[in-house]
Amino acid sequence: MNAVQQLDPALPPATVFAQLDRDVQRLVVATKTLYNGDWDDCAEDIRRRRAGKPYLFKLSISLPDDLEWLSRLKAYESARGEAFEASQPDDHPREDHR
Repeated sequence: MNAVQQLDPALPPATVFAQLDRDVQRLVVATKTLYNGDWDDCAEDIRRRRAGKPYLFKLSISLPDDLEWLSRLKAYESARGEAFEASQPDDHPREDHR
């Protein structure tokens, strides 16, 4: 999907997440993992990197409209009252080291 789509808050996060392009899913996972789920922190870090200022993480996600996606994802969570991380499937299974 090339254009940023509208996210339907009537749908649960797991359903919306499953319908997203892989790069957008990676953006959700990165925001959850690196920025503790804070869309604004992720957006600020991207803006700082682009402006040549100090930043925390350089995301290797091929998403030219990443700031638009962050805004839409944040709006979805706000409208839904439920975060993606509450229902998102784990992208990387963990080994049991017992």
